[in-house]
Amino acid sequence: MQVESLYLEIVKQLEKKADAKLAKIEKYYHKTPGHRSYGIRTPEFRALSKQYKSRLKQLSLDERVKLARMFFKSGFSEQASFGNMMLELSIKDIELRHLSFLDEVAGYLSNWGTTDGLCIGTIQPILRKYPEETLKLLRKWNSSESLWKRRASVVVFTRKIGESGDFTDDALELCNNLIWDKEDMVRKGVGWALKDTMRGDKKRVLDYVKSLRQKGVSAVITLYAIRDLKGKKREEVLNIKPK
Repeated sequence: MQVESLYLEIVKQLEKKADAKLAKIEKYYHKTPGHRSYGIRTPEFRALSKQYKSRLKQLSLDERVKLARMFFKSGFSEQASFGNMMLELSIKDIELRHLSFLDEVAGYLSNWGTTDGLCIGTIQPILRKYPEETLKLLRKWNSSESLWKRRASVVVFTRKIGESGDFTDDALELCNNLIWDKEDMVRKGVGWALKDTMRGDKKRVLDYVKSLRQKGVSAVITLYAIRDLKGKKREEVLNIKPK
């Protein structure tokens, strides 16, 4: 009962801090189906999560996994953020057997914030820990009907992973599969992944982005990908016209 009672306690605190007006604004910025929010301001949420962090650390791995599932399954972005925290607290203990659980969790995603949080806070270190198996999971997500799984399959290659240059082949493979995706959130994820991967392998990724301009791929992707470029190098890419 410890997990269930702790879950209900945290949910009660979230409900107390709910702001209907702010939730409505959140809905405006997250127009994709399934998004739900209590409308809690970031400083308040951070204070609440900090309040519970030590108690959550004391749970066993199985208890943290169970609690994370409950948070993600709720559909509320703030609960999903708690779910992300549960997983981040468990990184050192997560094993290969938990990849199926991460696949399940990704199926509950309903907005870009918690999707990106899952990718950067949990999937990136898991990719380092179990590269072959995690890449297999990402390839599965890459062709999923879920736009959030497709976004996740490339957002994993942002920030430190992209900048490292260690996964350029994989990043380009999975990004290339989504260059014609109809969903804006997926295309933005592709652009972001290319931008950060370019930091780790500039010439190769830049040449690839130039080829996308020639193909007439959505500017959402290519403009995001070249955000780091300045002056003549940026102009060179922008002057490329579709063939």
